[in-house]
Amino acid sequence: MIIKKDIFYKAFLLFILLVTVAIASIEVTISVCLAISLFFLFDVKFKYSNTFINTLTPLVGVFIIAGISTFFYKREIYDVIKDFVYLIKPILFIWLGFYLTGKIRDKEFIFKVILYLGAFFAAYHMYEVFMYFLEKGFNFSVQATRYVGGKANYVELFAMVLLHLRKDLKPFQFKIKFHLLLRLLLYASFVLYFSRTMLLGFVVLYLSINGYTKLTRKGIIYISVFLIAGIAFFSVLMNLKLDRTSTGVEGFFYKLQNAPSEIFTTDVDINDDDAKLWDHWRGYEANRAFSQLDEAPYNYGYVFGKGMGSLVDLGFEAPLNVGGIQHIPIIHNGFAYIVFKSGFVGLFLYLIFLLSLYLLAYKRTQNNKLLFTYNLISGVSIFFFFTTLTITGIYNHGDVVTFFLGSFLFLKKYYHQNETIAL
Repeated sequence: MIIKKDIFYKAFLLFILLVTVAIASIEVTISVCLAISLFFLFDVKFKYSNTFINTLTPLVGVFIIAGISTFFYKREIYDVIKDFVYLIKPILFIWLGFYLTGKIRDKEFIFKVILYLGAFFAAYHMYEVFMYFLEKGFNFSVQATRYVGGKANYVELFAMVLLHLRKDLKPFQFKIKFHLLLRLLLYASFVLYFSRTMLLGFVVLYLSINGYTKLTRKGIIYISVFLIAGIAFFSVLMNLKLDRTSTGVEGFFYKLQNAPSEIFTTDVDINDDDAKLWDHWRGYEANRAFSQLDEAPYNYGYVFGKGMGSLVDLGFEAPLNVGGIQHIPIIHNGFAYIVFKSGFVGLFLYLIFLLSLYLLAYKRTQNNKLLFTYNLISGVSIFFFFTTLTITGIYNHGDVVTFFLGSFLFLKKYYHQNETIAL
């Protein structure tokens, strides 16, 4: 019976990761996960850690504030449900990651899943891209490659990080089969995503697991080297004349060149050149969201947001779907999204969520596995900070990192208990 239950928990863990990555519909993913998760809520014997509860509390706060704010406006039920799904997803996934990892007998199973599921996704990604260009005559295009194979895969990202661990940092005991082949496969797939977020994510997570993102003497040195290298790279990049219409690697470098202004340039004239608008689209969306907060009486919108079901008015019908759309429920800038739904109080809670995770890196321990987990969770918080600026962070519909975070939070508890028992 115990073995059968263990298989069930493992199968459900795999199911969540496969469905989240493979299915574009967040509504389907959350509906299935919520339906099955109802059974887990009756497991009263399962023990949760204080860190886990403290981690979820700010996110629950954001959810509750957005929910209460909803009653101050007239909203379409469909739009309310859509926001409900987006705002509940990170809470649900962190909880599921924590719970399922706790129920599975092999606590290192999550690392096996990340490595071998990452390899599976990488192989499938390579296959899709190869078959597409075989059919099209190998006319290379970055845009077509990303359209066919996807824009990113964070299971592969974490698999890449785990493959680059020092021996003294490895939290798992199992040997990785076909290590070199696995690494080459992930390298090739990683490059073909042409993802700025994955590239930055790898750097951040690699520095974090080695303890280089802490504000210590060694950490400051590594952070300084990284910043100097980044500034030097962008200085060269900014002086290059790149064609934004290029379909090759030049187009990817143009996206890198445009990344800072795309986020932070907010003053955009929609009647101006379309190219300027799309190059600064993330900033434009965020500016539109902030500018509409004063529509609520007594500046309520700034404090507690406009609630679930609120829509950002773009000011024109943008060609984001067939026929165009003017009012959108979610935007790229996650900080602006949180403020729009739950106000600056919600944003404050979200920053507490990120800060509490980051500060785990400063905890001291003689247990290498626990130290690795502290640093990894801290790295996840930094990763979320940057992805919140660009792809809505934890509220991104395809995000699986929240599930990993839940798993890592359980491992923190598990390794800490083992250390306490040993002492």
